[in-house]
Amino acid sequence: MITQETILDRLLPILKINSVKSTPAKDAPFGEGPKKALECFLSLADSLGFKTKNYDNYIGEAIFGEGEPFGILCHLDVVPVGNLSAWKSDPFTPTIRDGNLYCRGVLDDKSAAICALSALFEMKSNGITPDRQIRLIVGCDEESGWGCIDHYRKCAALPEEGFSPDADFPVIYAEKGIYHIRYRFDKLKEFTLSGGVKTNVVCDHAVANGDFSGAKETEKVKKDSKKAESFGVAAHGSTPDKGDNALRYMTAFLEENGFIRKGICDDLFGKAKGAKELCDETGYLTFSPNVASTDNDKVYFTVDVRYPSTIGLETVEKYLAKIGEYEVISSQPPLFVDKNSPLVKTLNGVFNEVTGADCAPIAIGGGTYARALKRGVAFGPVFGEEGDSVHMPNEYIPLSSLTKMTEIYYKALIKLCTKN
Repeated sequence: MITQETILDRLLPILKINSVKSTPAKDAPFGEGPKKALECFLSLADSLGFKTKNYDNYIGEAIFGEGEPFGILCHLDVVPVGNLSAWKSDPFTPTIRDGNLYCRGVLDDKSAAICALSALFEMKSNGITPDRQIRLIVGCDEESGWGCIDHYRKCAALPEEGFSPDADFPVIYAEKGIYHIRYRFDKLKEFTLSGGVKTNVVCDHAVANGDFSGAKETEKVKKDSKKAESFGVAAHGSTPDKGDNALRYMTAFLEENGFIRKGICDDLFGKAKGAKELCDETGYLTFSPNVASTDNDKVYFTVDVRYPSTIGLETVEKYLAKIGEYEVISSQPPLFVDKNSPLVKTLNGVFNEVTGADCAPIAIGGGTYARALKRGVAFGPVFGEEGDSVHMPNEYIPLSSLTKMTEIYYKALIKLCTKN
């Protein structure tokens, strides 16, 4: 198999590119960073002998073989750095420490894209020609709105079947529905509030400005007469319990001191009017207010809601409406694939074969490109606790995971895309 050194040679250049979505520019619909990352990846794929397509710098693909399409869907955009002081090394300088590779986007999702490409190159080098057309599709707007997928649909037809290496192993047969909404509440006194970087990242820093001269400090809120500040710990919006939401403490402070009505903090960060009790085999509903802002009269909280796959959105909405008025920012329906389907059983079997494990398919709260496919599942790249670093400072992947992941994708693609 391809060596760790070879994979690193391919991975490090793209890691160095800050591909956080930014202001659109000419021929750069999601900003210059995502465009550069896409060009870097496609240039690498082209140098390895694959046919490539760039769809107007929204999204691109490397193509191998002919026949019925099979998709591998990755993304090259990354979430913002967040609290820079929490990083032990520069977020866009790949750094190896204690057997791990640290960099923003190394786990979510650049290493998976490079390892999948390396698996395809290994097949080609070994003279294995797939009986299906494998399309390694790399998007540039997965973390923000999936505008890349929308554009691909305008330019080409997505494969009906495939996987997205943008979650956990062994294989993800179900993903919760994703509902991003924004609540608005009346101000009782004048103040401004700013907190959070993205809807799907737990807020780690919030700042309020106002007349706080007579206000009482509350837990984890530091203030002077004009400014209040709270800190927390970032985490992926689908797993808010792994973080510590700075907005929780700030909201409690504002409520305690009469700037907003009583009960908002409990509704947003407590029981959410019973919504968090909704549950099925894919887990409990999660409700994470991750971004806050204000205008002259209102305070706004943008919330990341992940609801169980088999519970209808209409049921969820009844609970959410009890909290207050809200507008819908975006909505993605859940994914649910039969655990006994050939796709799930094959991928799960390959994972167990390579690792020697005896794992069963799992469900997650995260959302991947897999739900864009008619028959799609998520498959890696996370093997264990490194997954807790996704969307957090000091994001990392163990170096040993790079070759193991490549071997898994190599064997899975042979089983799914060749007749041998």
